[in-house]
Amino acid sequence: MLNKKIEKRNISRISCLGLFAKEKIFKDEMIWVSSEEYVKTIHISEFEKLDDVEKQDWIDHCYQIEDYFHMDIDDTRLMNHSCEPNTIDFPKDNPNAIIAARDIEKDEEITWNYLPFMNPFQVFNCNCKSKNCVKVVRKNAIIKK
Repeated sequence: MLNKKIEKRNISRISCLGLFAKEKIFKDEMIWVSSEEYVKTIHISEFEKLDDVEKQDWIDHCYQIEDYFHMDIDDTRLMNHSCEPNTIDFPKDNPNAIIAARDIEKDEEITWNYLPFMNPFQVFNCNCKSKNCVKVVRKNAIIKK
């Protein structure tokens, strides 16, 4: 479930559609919490059984944790990748959440680091423009330090 202080907008410099703060979000504030109501999950072996349209939807929007693909079915799927994201995924005190890594100002885009969770089928050019940008986002890419 997505924080109520966040909305989708068609103004992202990263990928057209994105998620933005409607008001200030404070460091450590919840951005997203996993819920069976908002996340579909399939085992990797089930992927091959999908039709082509369903496969493409999973390729475009899923993330991988161990042997499972997960896909958000709410606006969370519009959170764009950044090599310097303003969120932290799965903190130790809540392994089913994404929280703010720092204060996020009103109208700032909400970003997440996809790299640890990339599915093996998705590859795209990174548009985050950070100084540590990987340039091409793919499974096992490493952010430059």
